[in-house]
Amino acid sequence: MEKDISRAMESVEKARPKAEQDPYRPKYHFLPPAQWMNDPNGTIFYKGEFHIFYQHNPNGTSWGHMHWGHAKSKDLVHWEHLPIALAPSKEKGEKHCFSGCCVINGDTPTIIYTKIGRILQAIRGAEQWMATSDDDMLTWKKFPGNPILTDKLHQDRKIYQWRDPYVWKEDDTWYMVLVGQHGLRERIGRAFLYRSKNLTEWEFLHELCKGTKAQGKGWECPNFFPLGNKWVLMVSPYKPVIYSIGTYENTEFKPGPWHVLDHGKVFYATNTLVDAHGRLILFGWIRRGGKEGWNGCLNLPRELSLDEQGNLIMDAIPELKVLRNSYEHFENVSISDEPTSSVSTLTGDIVEISAEFSLEDSQELGFKLSDAKKEYKISYNPMKNQITAVKQKGQLQSVEKSQPLSLHIFIDKSVIEVFINKRESITARFYPVSKNKQELRIIPFAHGTGLIKNLHFWRLNSINL
Repeated sequence: MEKDISRAMESVEKARPKAEQDPYRPKYHFLPPAQWMNDPNGTIFYKGEFHIFYQHNPNGTSWGHMHWGHAKSKDLVHWEHLPIALAPSKEKGEKHCFSGCCVINGDTPTIIYTKIGRILQAIRGAEQWMATSDDDMLTWKKFPGNPILTDKLHQDRKIYQWRDPYVWKEDDTWYMVLVGQHGLRERIGRAFLYRSKNLTEWEFLHELCKGTKAQGKGWECPNFFPLGNKWVLMVSPYKPVIYSIGTYENTEFKPGPWHVLDHGKVFYATNTLVDAHGRLILFGWIRRGGKEGWNGCLNLPRELSLDEQGNLIMDAIPELKVLRNSYEHFENVSISDEPTSSVSTLTGDIVEISAEFSLEDSQELGFKLSDAKKEYKISYNPMKNQITAVKQKGQLQSVEKSQPLSLHIFIDKSVIEVFINKRESITARFYPVSKNKQELRIIPFAHGTGLIKNLHFWRLNSINL
């Protein structure tokens, strides 16, 4: 694996100059030095540092040749790239190292992931493999006894699309959730539960949760974690990520209603970690690249919690405030279809905006993003209860017209993330055109009349990744 990793890293370095010159490459979102990335994997806090692994094709800007990229951080904001952690073991018939997780077994960092040979094995014939590190996660060795789980665990029941292990420990017992389906033609998602004392010998317990057609034609990338006095099951169902808050006792999960985590179609494949303060931090993959040299990045790390009513609360982590540079603040600004002179100076494509609107007399309100050729919108329509970010739209559940609307917006070159009342989110991509170094203009607007009660605007610094 060592030689394969060296070749892979050479390929990434060769592509790096093109990636760094791309005008659409984000400046404060995490992404590899170059080439393709997708799912975040193995997110973990270990010895005072945060580690993220990710699905990575070091040989190009499209999906294929799945490796595990690797980086670490002390603050979840600034990242240091590390050597690629996993490459396919071709001599063992492995062509892809699919998604998985990382846990600490005693003192040993341990990766558990889905091994794929021929791509058809993603449908039928996947195995779960393990790798360990003895040098604080710098290099990894695959377990000689792989696989640690095969479909034989299910005896007469065949599981298709069986992948993406998510592992945690309760007392002295390890548990794992994997997703799959009962047949090639089945069009619902299922999550399955397993148990082990040592991470190498597993037993199949039972089905943890069964979806319906409304929850997607199948599930990927399950996350199952405690939050407050509840448990959350989060899955990626080939459409926007969904979650259910329920109860979990004696290995039985009783899900509550299902909700959309992020209304953007470009946000997918979540993973989580718990930090030294017990915070639950969420990562996800943002699809698409720019002009050349790179494809995909991660969202800004999100902190998840429950409010007093048991609703999911989310926002970008406060550590990102360290990136704030120049600042403007406005209060009680009336807005309409006409530009508002008092806030006409807002420009930039590496910015953060925190705005609170009154909804009482507006048909639509938000911000227009104006480049050299066209306008894009980040807006809310009270009549439809709908959020829009460029071409992405979402039906909201948390906004009441009698209450103020809060939008927390991050724009990073071609990436947009919006948090609505800290309850919902939408992620989008866009590709503004710049002529003669003209900056992106950010213009508050309202159809009808509107009021911005508070508007905070920051230009942000790059993390120089």
